[in-house]
Amino acid sequence: MSLLRKVRLSAPATKKVVLLPDHAFFVRVVPLPPETPAAAVPAQVELVLEGLSPFPVAHLCYGYFHRAGSGRVLVYAAYRRRFTVDDASRWAGADAVLPAFAAWLGASTGGPLALLIQGSDFITALGWDGADAVPSVIVTRQVSPEEPAGERAAAQTAVAAALRGLPPPVEVAPPAGLRSRVGDDGLEYAEGRLISRFGPEELDALDVRDKAELAQRRRERMRDVYLWRIFQGCAAGLLLAAVLELGLKGGHLWLQTRAAIAAAQAPAVQNIETKNSLANRIEELSTRRLLPMEMISLVGGTKLKGNNIQFLRTATKGLNVLEIEGQTNSAPDVFNYQAALKGLPACESVELGQTTERSGTTRFILTVTFKADTLRPAGDSS
Repeated sequence: MSLLRKVRLSAPATKKVVLLPDHAFFVRVVPLPPETPAAAVPAQVELVLEGLSPFPVAHLCYGYFHRAGSGRVLVYAAYRRRFTVDDASRWAGADAVLPAFAAWLGASTGGPLALLIQGSDFITALGWDGADAVPSVIVTRQVSPEEPAGERAAAQTAVAAALRGLPPPVEVAPPAGLRSRVGDDGLEYAEGRLISRFGPEELDALDVRDKAELAQRRRERMRDVYLWRIFQGCAAGLLLAAVLELGLKGGHLWLQTRAAIAAAQAPAVQNIETKNSLANRIEELSTRRLLPMEMISLVGGTKLKGNNIQFLRTATKGLNVLEIEGQTNSAPDVFNYQAALKGLPACESVELGQTTERSGTTRFILTVTFKADTLRPAGDSS
């Protein structure tokens, strides 16, 4: 796990959620065509509120709960002036503002379920029939904390009667510590085996604050996500650059070390090279010396050149090349002599150079190249 990821996960997971009393809201479960697209649900909710409330939608604090494929939507609203300026100031820094029962709306497990939410000044019955993720029953009643226990029990019995036909209700309290475990901005609350989860979009729909303000918050949230990703990318780039810089410095240091070692060994290497050159020179002088007489002996035999060819001049070029200048009164003898030389095992090549003919005499130049290490000094049988 990267350092940036660790820093991100170490941030506090608890969200600041303001839970409002359930009795401050009127609540309705409204049928909705299951094929209704998610983008059309807010408009349907506003139409429902306009039909149910004597006040314009702009004067209401409202929210709703709906999930994809649901055949109903749970809508709740309260007159905005029911909440004081102090209440609104407490909402400003909150991650979510919703009725206490709304925190449990995501607790459906796909089967029938009944909850009895015990608030300090209210009791709410919440029930699912198992046919939909949205509750089928919700009833709330205000109960003063000063009322006798018997009256509170009677109110609880009356509220629980709405859950008839469902499993025995599970008594729960309004959530105290709501945590962000669904993405970065979702909500989760667990008590026993009950777990209520909401994604960021669902949480915005549940929030009773001004929807334009929530839309602005959503844009700011997306901006923060992008900025965070940009920051992660920049940090990763800086980390990579630092690693590369360290690698370059390490490579430079390694090269400097190798150069220092090479410089320290240079005198010894130079000494070895000098000795090697001297040894090669001694070997060349002792074993690869010029052998002109041996060359002439190989090419000057009468059997090769016959009696008609006369040598006028011979000269060596290097250790293995002999240049022959000669003459003959029979031009074909030159070519016969060249062919005879080529047939010698010691000859590598025989090149015919300039030829001239004058007064029946042909003068020529032959360049004979001997194979390396085929010439031996006279008397050397090795």
